[in-house]
Amino acid sequence: MMASVLPRGAAQAVSSTDTTASYTMRCTYYSDKFVGRKTSNGEMFTQDRFTAAHRTLRFGTLLLVTNPKNGKQVIVRVNDRCPKSNILDLTRRAARQIGITSHQVTVEVLPPRCQTLWEQQDQILEVLERGEFREYLASLDKEQRMDAGKLYDLELFGCRSREEARRRVERLPIFYQDKVEYRHSGSAGRVAAVLELSVSYVKAELVKKELLALFPDVKIIESR
Repeated sequence: MMASVLPRGAAQAVSSTDTTASYTMRCTYYSDKFVGRKTSNGEMFTQDRFTAAHRTLRFGTLLLVTNPKNGKQVIVRVNDRCPKSNILDLTRRAARQIGITSHQVTVEVLPPRCQTLWEQQDQILEVLERGEFREYLASLDKEQRMDAGKLYDLELFGCRSREEARRRVERLPIFYQDKVEYRHSGSAGRVAAVLELSVSYVKAELVKKELLALFPDVKIIESR
């Protein structure tokens, strides 16, 4: 997608809802002196979140920011105001992810359904580093259309007994542990530990990536 390049100093009419447009603007990042202060929408500012300031974009707008020099991308949410036109101020964490100090970037507005991906973008870091978020989003949309109406769980692992399964489940984050069901799996009394999520395929995929380090054999299965 071609960016809208304007003459130096010209203001852009940036829309908070047009997810087909692409804009070029100067990108900077916050000074540490703002840490602990309230942003314009009332949140507490921290350098550790993926947020940004813009003069006019509506609070909550999700943006895909691409560094044209290396192709790296980051997703940020607008929660503050910048006094200058055609400027996007990033947190230090967001700026480091795409390797910028102060130069031009390409900015695209993302649809609200990307909220979960913004919250969990560390899990798709390889996609963002390759500059392939739009392709990734298109693949998720295709899966969602194919799986409309279906719900999914995660089969964490299979083992020899319920007792062994219970011990391994103790490694799960506490908020997941009461959602585990132990099911008979195959012959010889084997047991499968199933995390009952009853969520979309996209959400199941995100949780799978979250738990992959704990359970390397985790797989997505349809809910009963």
